[in-house]
Amino acid sequence: MIKFVIMGVMVVGAGALGYFGERFMRPTAAPAPEHALADKKQELMFKLPLGNFTMQVIQTKRSLHLMFDIDVYVMGAGAFQDINGAIGRARLRDATVTAIAELAETEFGFELPDADDATKTALAEKIVRKLYVDFPDIRTARVNTFAAVISDR
Repeated sequence: MIKFVIMGVMVVGAGALGYFGERFMRPTAAPAPEHALADKKQELMFKLPLGNFTMQVIQTKRSLHLMFDIDVYVMGAGAFQDINGAIGRARLRDATVTAIAELAETEFGFELPDADDATKTALAEKIVRKLYVDFPDIRTARVNTFAAVISDR
């Protein structure tokens, strides 16, 4: 009788050891080839032209008329497909107009009548930071044209 109890305990113990010890004995996945990692890191950026924006920002003693032409770059084909539709593009344009209006009220760089490449790059970075909150797939932007006209009221 004792032999059967010992054999039963051994069978139950071996089953429990196999069930709980399986994760320690499971083989690990082989490392990915180097060329596959390089291809994965090189996700494509897709250009999404937003077009021309003309807006008026009213300040205390003057009005600031801004004219923009902006392209944004989206990371990945799936995100580009989501944003490129009519609704996604409209939401992105609205968010861009809102970001530019908020920046124009607080930043002094908008009042410069001539914009060089450094000013355009800094402006694009600020716009992307504002857009990133609602659109995390947007990685960068390019301001093609920028003009500011100041008129007294």
